[in-house]
This record gives sequence, structure tokens and C-alpha cells, in this order.
Amino acid sequence: MGEYKSHHYVPICYLANFGIDGNKDRKSRVFFYCVDGNFFSISSVEKRPTANNFYDSTVFQDEKTIEHLFNEIEGVLAELLRKLFQQIIINPLFRPDNCITLSEEDRGQLSFQTAMMIVRTRAFRNNYCQAYTTIKQSFPFADIPDYSKKDFQRIHTNEIIDFGVANFYSNLFDDCHCRIVINHTNTPFITSDNPAIKIIHDNNSLNQNISPVSEIVSHFMPLNPYIGIEFCHKSIVKKDMIYFDIFNELIINFYNNMIIENATQFLFSNQNLKDMNLIGEKNDKT
Repeated sequence: MGEYKSHHYVPICYLANFGIDGNKDRKSRVFFYCVDGNFFSISSVEKRPTANNFYDSTVFQDEKTIEHLFNEIEGVLAELLRKLFQQIIINPLFRPDNCITLSEEDRGQLSFQTAMMIVRTRAFRNNYCQAYTTIKQSFPFADIPDYSKKDFQRIHTNEIIDFGVANFYSNLFDDCHCRIVINHTNTPFITSDNPAIKIIHDNNSLNQNISPVSEIVSHFMPLNPYIGIEFCHKSIVKKDMIYFDIFNELIINFYNNMIIENATQFLFSNQNLKDMNLIGEKNDKT
């Protein structure tokens, strides 16, 4: 695939917001932790997270199609993030209201772009692998064909371009209220190669398969070290695009731990992750 061989599965325009020296677009550098290799380092946002031939180009007549598709989607994402950061006021004392106003189009894009951040990742592809393994184990004598990594790659790529699951999540988020999570602590939000995550707000249900439409479920995504968004059931959050200010570091640690728990290969931050002492739990689980 030549220059189109290395595929990003987290947008550069998103990850650059976690740059060590702020957002410098493709020149941004981030601290990262590699889960599989158990090591810390620094990387350009252009280099991680990527994978050679992550998407199956054989489903297209032109191998450049998948990159062109994501370039178009990410262009809209970059503009949406720019608008959000311009509107969001960190200091509560300077806010004219307790929420921000987005156009109907931008609010719809916020839902859709978050949905795409879920669907295009390695974590989402792993769902297919896990479901297949469960079926094979549950029906050992059934005539179920053997699937390879290439098969899951094809299924995942077709799902992305079909937008079926993306539209499901987008519609779900349209029906939720989104709150703007403002981090006022000294501990930054971190992110990962699976940045938009499902959070279950009920300790008695943590090990159960809870529907994403349940009122005890929210979906959180950090946008930069100080700002995140969280889609919540309307019975929990009564107003859309409302500010949610956090001054308690324990709550920020909760969100960061959820990011760590849902990461597949990489964690990213504008601060040295090794010094933040957040990785022990992930190490124990791997």
C-alpha cells in the first residue's frame, strides 16, 4: 500500500491535544506507555498509535479510499474541537452561563465523531474476536468456520464503512445529555488508543453485560488534559452541554483509571506517565 500502508486508528488531530508542549499538530509529542511491552517513552503523534494495514484495503477498488475517508472525517473533527475549545471557559467565574451552545449540526457531529472514536479502534475489533471465541467454545460440535486475523480485519473494515454501529452510537449520544467535564486539579486527564469509553456507575453491575442505553451507563472521552465530555442518560444529567467542574483529584483518578482499564496497547499524556504512578493496576491485569 506504499505511503498508505500505516494506518492511524486514533486521529492525530485528537491526540495532538495531549502534546507535551501543547497542540503542535503533527509535530506534537506525547508521553506514552506501551501495555504489551511494559515500557515508557515519548513519541510523535504521527507514529503512535498506528498499525501496518490495520484496515482491509481489499474491500475497496482504490487502496487510498480508507485513508481519504478518515481524512474527511478527521477534518470535521479538527474543526469541531477547535470550536469547542473556543467556547469552553475553564474558570467558572468568567462563564456567562452554566452551559455552552452548539448548533444542531455541531451537536450532531459531536455524537457522530465520538461514535467513530469507538468503532475504528483495535478495542472494537477485539469485540468481534471475543464474540467469535465465545460462540466456538459454546458450540464445540457446530460447523463453525475458522476465522483468521484477516477475517476480523475485513469484518471490522466493512463495519466502519457501513456506519451501522457508528450510527447506533451516534443516535444514542443524540438522545443523551452531554456534560463538559472540567478538570481543575493538578492531575491531567490521560487518554489511550481506545479514548471513548463506557463507564458503569453501579458497583453491583460491574461484572455484568449492561446495555449502553442503560441509565447507569455513561460514555466518557477526554478531549485534552483539562477537558472531557461525557454522554449521560437524561434522567441523570438534566441539561445538555452543561459544565461539570471537578476539583477533587480522586474523581479525576477515577476517570483516568477507567481509561487505563479500557486501553489496549497505549496510554498517552502530556505529563510523564511513569511519574504519575497510575500504571500499576494495568500491569496487574496484564
